[in-house]
Amino acid sequence: MKAGSREITLKTSPAAAWAALTAQGRRDWYYRLVPDGDFTAGRQIKWSDVTGRLAEESELVEVKAPERLVLKSRFVFAPSFAAAEPHLVTWDVEPTPGGSQVRLSWRAGDLVAGLFESEAGSLLQGLRLAVDPVARAELARLPEIGEVSIHDVTPERVGDYQEFFDHHVFRDFPAWQSCYCMETHRTQSDDEWTARTAGDNRRDMSEMINRRQVTGLLAYEGGKPVGWCNYGETTRLGGLMHRFSLSAPDYEGVGSVACFVIAAPYRGHGLASRLLDAAIDRLRERGIRAVEAYPARTPDSPQTNYRGPLSMFLRAGFEPYRETELHTIVRKTL
Repeated sequence: MKAGSREITLKTSPAAAWAALTAQGRRDWYYRLVPDGDFTAGRQIKWSDVTGRLAEESELVEVKAPERLVLKSRFVFAPSFAAAEPHLVTWDVEPTPGGSQVRLSWRAGDLVAGLFESEAGSLLQGLRLAVDPVARAELARLPEIGEVSIHDVTPERVGDYQEFFDHHVFRDFPAWQSCYCMETHRTQSDDEWTARTAGDNRRDMSEMINRRQVTGLLAYEGGKPVGWCNYGETTRLGGLMHRFSLSAPDYEGVGSVACFVIAAPYRGHGLASRLLDAAIDRLRERGIRAVEAYPARTPDSPQTNYRGPLSMFLRAGFEPYRETELHTIVRKTL
């Protein structure tokens, strides 16, 4: 078993931090999971994702409001995690001048410990956003922005890619910060994918950019990266092929616009549309005959809209092509 911990200082009271740790309802800061159960020592909590699928089971070992919460838990969202032995998670809340300090500690086997080591900091940043109005104000939309330029993600720009995903991507939803957009290119099974860490994805995606295996775009404002689009020939986007069960023979000569990420203060200024236009132009120049996109049918947040809104694609001349349970696949002939 491995032990570890992370901590964060909040500009809010211990009581407010404790309330967030033991609240009912969906927790956007904790993988968007919904707890079902009573936060009382000896009781059980079952955690479900937004689709209602069971993701975690916990036993309340110690509950000392508003100071300490100890859970013996088991992740069940993937077979490899479900097979791991239960792990211990401890939340400690201490008063500080002007606020509180929250420490997340764990004692777990290698697989689960690796997950916490990768994502505990993001969970704490998400908690900060949930309870600290100052943190939310830092991400407020800018009323206006300067001139924007779009550039291909080449080996010379891998540092900008890393800067963007290290410090700006999903700051308003830190639980997704581990992706580094590697999901678009993954070749692993679902179970293997869940075991990957932020470091794994950052390393592998950076190596792919250096080998010119990624056709991504970065939007810059004021000399810094503020937006991202991952696109390319569909058959080269392994994660997309897997996610939508696409058949390679059917997609020869077809391109896909896989996802967009815009830093929170820069949303609502047309950056995604600029990136989409640039991706279409580049696919056309490569002789691609058609391009697809995959907007969510019922997005409920900026995060679930990461594949781009349907309205943007319709304005750009895309037409509905087929439906899946969660997405409308749209296509444009080039």
